[in-house]
Amino acid sequence: MAMPISNHVQSRPRLSLRLCLSAGFYYSGIVPLARWWASRSQPHLTILYYHQASKANLRSHWEYVRRHYRVLPLETALAELHASAQKGVQGKDRRPLVALTFDDGYYDNYTHAFALARELQLPMTIFLIPGHMESGKSFWWSNRLIRHARAQQVTFEERSYNLSDQEECKALAQVFDARYSSLTTREEQAKFLASLYMLLDVPSTVVLKEEPTPLLSWEQVKEMEESGLVSFGGHTMHHPDLGSLVDHEEIEREVGECRTVLEQRLGHPIHSFAYPFGSTGEYGPVAAKLAGYDWAATVKPGINTKQTNPHLLYRRNMDGDKHWLVMAAETAGIWGFFSRLKSMTRKYL
Repeated sequence: MAMPISNHVQSRPRLSLRLCLSAGFYYSGIVPLARWWASRSQPHLTILYYHQASKANLRSHWEYVRRHYRVLPLETALAELHASAQKGVQGKDRRPLVALTFDDGYYDNYTHAFALARELQLPMTIFLIPGHMESGKSFWWSNRLIRHARAQQVTFEERSYNLSDQEECKALAQVFDARYSSLTTREEQAKFLASLYMLLDVPSTVVLKEEPTPLLSWEQVKEMEESGLVSFGGHTMHHPDLGSLVDHEEIEREVGECRTVLEQRLGHPIHSFAYPFGSTGEYGPVAAKLAGYDWAATVKPGINTKQTNPHLLYRRNMDGDKHWLVMAAETAGIWGFFSRLKSMTRKYL
């Protein structure tokens, strides 16, 4: 039985165009038809990804995918995808494959996502950043802020930093992180962030999507893994943008050391990885292979087949208050189809 379109949008003066179109796709039968077609076409896997669970419409999303898709742990789904493609394996349940993933390892993945996963008995995979888990907070927001700086050089705590030098930017980010972690009230934190915008000459139009937020503890990670519903992968040691790094050895350390630490902490091999910001750079996939990861995920939208590069997997973004109707259309590939159609039209016009 379909959920009402009014879910999550009752307070809005009008529905967004994307939601209205998605509702049309769903109730006209286009989305169910796309799901049916997908179940009869070549085997493929759709990977959905989130960040902060408390900011997403998880329940409506997951209740929908549980009814209409076969949800498997990421690595299990990928293994089955390749086995099905190579050997003609076909189970009785012909629903299309979906895997649920989270990037960064926020604390609310435990309080919100894990709680719902247990209730609905749905598996999920979380990509962790070991270097930040030790401090308990996500601090890569400072790196993002520095990347938007228009200033060439700044002075902070009596030291000057050249923002065209990568190492000095990294050192400045660490200083910002240390200062922020010492602040105890929201008012102090807000003032400090405002002062950084001025110091770095960051355009007022730049708004960071994420604030410094609590991350998972190792105890919570172990509890989730012991449930059998949650698996874990790597997300680098400190969440750098691999596409902006030029030193191959540094990229290898970020990617490889992450796997080493996770394996030491969890006591078993780690096979999957997700690129921070979805940015691979030219050397990211090479580093992922060298580190021993079997799979590595981007944030480029699309579906995965046996032909998909295992170190350049596609995923669909489900963050924010995305209505389940929009999620349903995107998961079925409807919006992707129209995007491709639009690109082809522009090419030949």
